[in-house]
Amino acid sequence: MAPGGQCTAGTTKALEETNVGTRQALSGLTLDEIADTRDIHERAAEEGAATEDYSLRRVPATWRWSSWSALWSYSGLSTAMAFPLTAGLLAMFYGGEATLLAFLMTLIYTSVGVRHFAKKASEEGALEVLMSRQSFGFLGASYQLIAYGLLGAVYFALEGHVMASALTELTGWSEYVSAAIICLIFIPLSIYGMKFLSVFQGATIWLYVIGIAFVLVGVSSGWSAEVSSANAGEVWWQVNPNKVPFNWLTVLSAFGAISGVLGAIMILICTEQARFARRAESTKAALLFSTVALVICQILTPALGVYLLAATGGKMPDPGVSITKLMGGFGLALIVLTQLRVNVINVYFGTNAAENVFATAFKRTWHRTVYIVPFLAICYLIIVSPWLSKFGTIMTMLSVFLVNWVNVMLGEFWLLRERVGLPAWSEIRRGYLPKYNRIGLISMWVPTVVGVAMATGQFGPVAAALAVPLTGAAAFFLPWLLASLMSPDAVLKQYLSRVPESTKSLPELALCPIEGARHHRTDFVLCPFHGDKFISSTACAAEKSCGLRCQSGG
Repeated sequence: MAPGGQCTAGTTKALEETNVGTRQALSGLTLDEIADTRDIHERAAEEGAATEDYSLRRVPATWRWSSWSALWSYSGLSTAMAFPLTAGLLAMFYGGEATLLAFLMTLIYTSVGVRHFAKKASEEGALEVLMSRQSFGFLGASYQLIAYGLLGAVYFALEGHVMASALTELTGWSEYVSAAIICLIFIPLSIYGMKFLSVFQGATIWLYVIGIAFVLVGVSSGWSAEVSSANAGEVWWQVNPNKVPFNWLTVLSAFGAISGVLGAIMILICTEQARFARRAESTKAALLFSTVALVICQILTPALGVYLLAATGGKMPDPGVSITKLMGGFGLALIVLTQLRVNVINVYFGTNAAENVFATAFKRTWHRTVYIVPFLAICYLIIVSPWLSKFGTIMTMLSVFLVNWVNVMLGEFWLLRERVGLPAWSEIRRGYLPKYNRIGLISMWVPTVVGVAMATGQFGPVAAALAVPLTGAAAFFLPWLLASLMSPDAVLKQYLSRVPESTKSLPELALCPIEGARHHRTDFVLCPFHGDKFISSTACAAEKSCGLRCQSGG
């Protein structure tokens, strides 16, 4: 054999030995070296946790609570007026039967995803924004977070529109004034994070239940001739103001509009609350989130929306208007209550996304509260714009984005990780992640661009109806397909730039030499730029001068 051949063989053997060593080191890491797995019942947060809520790092065991408390904070989404409003609007477009069947399909899809993500979030203490870093790359994930943050504004605007309509209906004020008042109300309500949310949602859920009971009594008793069961008829679920045929096209069209904005979003947002449930209750939290919460928001409240539309003779799809007409000031109070419950969550996840974007892309580690006023300003502009006239198309486009995001991560978790030797947990620390994960980004954005184009309707109603299911399926299988065209080691490099260092040598609460604060040892990263010292993950993420020396071997 020629010398060159000997050299090549030697190099190949050395690489193989290195890769084997890498995999052994990776498989040797346990979850207690990655996340705080202690079982602690007394809650003692770090300074500022009431407002920051660990949006840039994992939730420690000292800031967890019961699965029921986590569910209460999630329940604001379940009772959101967006569900009956969307059901009413879609029943106008596609008919009540197609709309309710589409919601049932969404429930089946969503319950599977929520069960997986809620359990994972509870076990690891990480929200979806952090989990996405490994799936798309530390910097690559920030592009999606921009859209995700803006999505929070769209959701706020959808709920805020209901509140503003109800206020205008009762007072006669212009929509511009009503929308401004609604946005201003949420500034003080949005300062405090998950601790406030849990208390607020738990205290108001019973008022919501009582209020909805009064609505049903009022409709059946004929309190208002405009909103009455006499208008609905015995088969109210067949309300169909535009006489649209009930077929697979209308069902899939409605499913496309619902499955992301009211389906996949529940899968992503459930991690914001489930990460606070104690690890010992992760299975219970997953069960509660995927059953109790979803049945309410994807079966009961959409049925309420279709029923109220039928009760108005197919004329009023907005429950903010019909409930206020039915009960006057009490109806307005109920609308305000439901919207307060959900919109504090919308502001919370939207500003969490903004905090992560600026920390990741611009190295600005400002608290979530800094973004509240700019976020609400964007919400106001959306509320007063004529965006609802394109409701169906906008919702389908957003659904494409959200379903594909969820499906890429599910495809990675279920089809890819075990095959290439990736651990089940998600790495979130910048020092161990590549900037971009080509597998995740291609799997996400290629189907999304195609799906958005299909959703515009330019290629016909069939293509628009199939935009979400077709591109969602592609997003699910693409990570596996792309990985099968690469070597296992090349795939591994897309998800980890280097093997995370064990932190067992550190004390349980270690001092970060950069921040000067103590965090649980699993939050730390070994940093060659700072003299091979362990520094916190947020200090690592904010470092501007290192040039990612840890990943370049410097």
